[in-house]
Amino acid sequence: MTIRSLTRFPALPGLLACATLALAGCGGDSSSSRGDGEPPAPQPASTLRIGLLPDTQGGGNNVSMHPMRALLDFYAEQDVDLVLAVGDLSENATIGEYEQWRSVTDDFTDRMTILPVQGNHDIKGADQDWYEYTADLIPADAIHMPGQHGKSYALVRDNVLIIAVSYGQMPFAYEFVRDTIQQHAGSVDHILLMTHNSWVGTRYGLVREKGVDAYDISASDQRFLEVRSDYNRLFAEHDVIYIAGHEHQYSRSVLNPDYSGPFIELISGNASYKGYDNRFGESEQIQNMVMYKSNDSGATGSLDVNAAVFEITGDLIEYRAWFDTHTITANEDGMKELASPDWKLMDRFTRTAHRCDKVVFPSSIPPGNQINMTHDKRYRTQHCVSPNGDSARLLAGENNIFNRHDTRTRTNSITPGVSTAKSNLELLARYYRFLNIAHESFSPNLNNSQRVRLINAGTEDEEVEIRETTIDLKKLVSLSWTGRTADTLSDVLIVSGIQGQDGTYISARGVPKDITTDTGLTGSRGDGSENGKPPVTLPAGKVNSNWVLEEDELTDDYALEFVLPEDMDPASVTLGRYDAASESWVPVADDACVSALPWDDSFLSAPPADVDPGCTGGISVVTTGTAHIWAKLDTEGRFALIRR
Repeated sequence: MTIRSLTRFPALPGLLACATLALAGCGGDSSSSRGDGEPPAPQPASTLRIGLLPDTQGGGNNVSMHPMRALLDFYAEQDVDLVLAVGDLSENATIGEYEQWRSVTDDFTDRMTILPVQGNHDIKGADQDWYEYTADLIPADAIHMPGQHGKSYALVRDNVLIIAVSYGQMPFAYEFVRDTIQQHAGSVDHILLMTHNSWVGTRYGLVREKGVDAYDISASDQRFLEVRSDYNRLFAEHDVIYIAGHEHQYSRSVLNPDYSGPFIELISGNASYKGYDNRFGESEQIQNMVMYKSNDSGATGSLDVNAAVFEITGDLIEYRAWFDTHTITANEDGMKELASPDWKLMDRFTRTAHRCDKVVFPSSIPPGNQINMTHDKRYRTQHCVSPNGDSARLLAGENNIFNRHDTRTRTNSITPGVSTAKSNLELLARYYRFLNIAHESFSPNLNNSQRVRLINAGTEDEEVEIRETTIDLKKLVSLSWTGRTADTLSDVLIVSGIQGQDGTYISARGVPKDITTDTGLTGSRGDGSENGKPPVTLPAGKVNSNWVLEEDELTDDYALEFVLPEDMDPASVTLGRYDAASESWVPVADDACVSALPWDDSFLSAPPADVDPGCTGGISVVTTGTAHIWAKLDTEGRFALIRR
């Protein structure tokens, strides 16, 4: 179980103070005062919207202009302020491609700032061409990495530090990244690091390429091995969100390399004319995947274009990711489906700096492994305490609604005299040291007991095989606190992460499968056998299994508990949920569903005996022991104590 309170950063007291004040609504100059000596009236915090622009390489000497334009049109509609272009702007970095890219961006630069970073295709060209076509996009107040002017840089906007690192430079950029974070951490609430390659990807990834497959003759690989752990600690300590492209597929993961503490990785998806397959899946030793979607046109006949927006207000982040499907494979095809895009919400999370996180495993894991080490399928958490001392926790519920995907078999082997590993057996060991879990009864590999294995041992065809398998996604459940309002009696708790998957299943190339009828690939059961994962029975009436989260009104049943302050009259209080439609706080349950009983896990499947049998939810004020309110719920949202 991974429960983590992020009301921390002990070395950075200014950061917490700033975040707490932002929750109270301050946004102006705290040193100013009015002539009458009264403190200034609180000002609402400003909102910064940041969009992601995935790879736009277009095949040949082209940029994928149509998905790119559709994305930027969407971001203009969303009032996005900044766009992070995560690399591979081009296919071959020719002047003609840069002119194509600018012919699209120039239609939007008066409405948003577009921040570019080089990808592995952009470094095919001349640096001078990169400078001439991108330098004017980088704001004048950017801080540039020595020796990387115009390619690796950082800037602050509102309370967000954004760091951009050019492709291939992460091994050499550690001091720049560290010093920049340390310089600004006390004055910002959020840090986003944008680069092209993933830290731990399903297809590429720096840890796999430069840690596992490292070459002795590569200065980049050897430098990465030196700074890898330092980066992990830095990202975890400062709650960095690591953003990448390169993989032409979308994923969101919780990374915990070296047990340094978790941080989030976002792989932004696709805006190009080619889609990729799922080569490796998650690296379960250091990665928990909480969202994944691919679409390889060679198998499906279509491609995804992905959009994502961070909406940041004070220390609050509301993140949303969408996709649309199209059949454009060249600029000559025209806009086709993207002339009128149908953006579908596929991923989301809400969080603040004051939060508690838990990775929740799917209920599909074998019974003997369900609470083995961290393999906890329950939503139940420890108490999470707000900055003002309010306390809440999740009491019960299981992760019965989750997504599933397949991977493909891949093989690898050493290059004698070049590889850091000196044998294929040593290479196999490096996979288990850096990325994957070796299946043992006390530490089972839930994805496959033969996750990585040596094949054709002792022959000329000897290789290390990363076996195809079926993977069920986890969930990152966050309890985040914001300040109390005029209508609440407590700080506001945001529950996020339960209602983010809807029971989809895709092949390694994105071909739809049916999680309720299709069996997973051989060996994926997670119990050491050669059985595949069994089909899943989804809770009735909850989800549509179509990727569209906006059509899923309900989620797994779960229970939430709020502790009542000692000086609060239990008879005068209830638990409220903020209703966005009416812009008001409403009780979470009708009077007919108010119980007098303490919580019992049986209430997840049947209402308490003292309430209306038709109640799907329920609530009770319990005064024995520590006074508290429990409520059975089936939606996420904002919750607080309110007047009865």
